Amino acid sequence: MEIVKGVYDRRLQTAMYKGLHEASPSLGLLWLVGCSTGYRVSDLLLLRVSDTFSGTLHVVETKTGKLRIMRLPKRVYEAINDQIQRLGLERGDYLFFGKTRDAPITRQHAHRVMRSVGLTLGLESIGTHSMRKTYAYNVLLATKSFDRVKMSLNHAYLSTTILYLIDGLTALLPKSGRLGIPPSSVVATALPG
Repeated sequence: MEIVKGVYDRRLQTAMYKGLHEASPSLGLLWLVGCSTGYRVSDLLLLRVSDTFSGTLHVVETKTGKLRIMRLPKRVYEAINDQIQRLGLERGDYLFFGKTRDAPITRQHAHRVMRSVGLTLGLESIGTHSMRKTYAYNVLLATKSFDRVKMSLNHAYLSTTILYLIDGLTALLPKSGRLGIPPSSVVATALPG
């Protein structure tokens, strides 16, 4: 089983967004919403324009059946509204649509493009689940609380949350010969800008 990592460097998170946005504005927005909400890609792809009007998402998670309510960050809400207006989307249209507005992009397509963009940035094992991992890591950085991450991800057990984050956290530990610089920082220094 391949371990899917999150993106633990803000500059790389931005670079992923820009690369995805260039490939498809819909995929760029998917990355932004996924990293900002922590919803699973299967739930994100089912979102319709009408689900975003209030700025609060009420999603019954397909995996757990649990209701998860989240207020969208202002910048994410504005990005969603920009896309709705720019593309002339209507209430019943999928927010992340594929070839037609009445069908969402597939999880497989999103994964392929995310993996491709990640590889161009020197990141391996990036895929659709990386958005949720990135969100979890950002919550941990902001709150310094595993319990808050647990609640944010709607996990039943703290042990699940710790196992969920452990790969990313160990990647940030100092390693001999690297002067304690996390691997993502090394890649980020090579990015333009």
